[in-house]
Amino acid sequence: MIVSLNDTARGNYSSVISTADLKAHLRVTHSDEDTLIEVYRAAACEFVEAYCNTRIVSGTINFNASGFASIIELPIAPVIRVNSITYKTSKDGATQTLASSQYYVEKNRKPAVLKFITAPSVDSEDPAPVVINADVGHTTAPESLVQAVRFMVGHFYENRQAAEAASVKEIPLGIFSLLNPYRVISFR
Repeated sequence: MIVSLNDTARGNYSSVISTADLKAHLRVTHSDEDTLIEVYRAAACEFVEAYCNTRIVSGTINFNASGFASIIELPIAPVIRVNSITYKTSKDGATQTLASSQYYVEKNRKPAVLKFITAPSVDSEDPAPVVINADVGHTTAPESLVQAVRFMVGHFYENRQAAEAASVKEIPLGIFSLLNPYRVISFR
């Protein structure tokens, strides 16, 4: 049912873990590579978010749907609140806002779901006539996700190429054991 996602405001990853904290983890005492470490932090945070279908920090997302169904899963977690649901009813592009009394949100479910009391008609020729605007993400990043970011930044810092001649082994109970409890899997 969800056609696409559009992040309208990505979070600031420095609020997840500071450059100083990452440098302490890496045992880096100089400032020569601060920018590189910040790039690694962003890449690690984006990986965590993509793998878990979550947002480490809160922000606003537009979920674009192909229409109304009795239930729509919101495949990014956690959902803080649904701000609005707008929909196109005709080809002229005019939109309407669905009253909040016409739906309710089960935020504690992973993935969160919208349940509709009434489902209005939408423009059948538009591939995504429904836009669900929601605030999502963690107000405080869980320590397991922060630790996964630390591990990944350490890996990126120590292994600066895509391939290596030496054998690299994954740490048992490493990154994925930290991430899997937070992973949101949608079956629709």
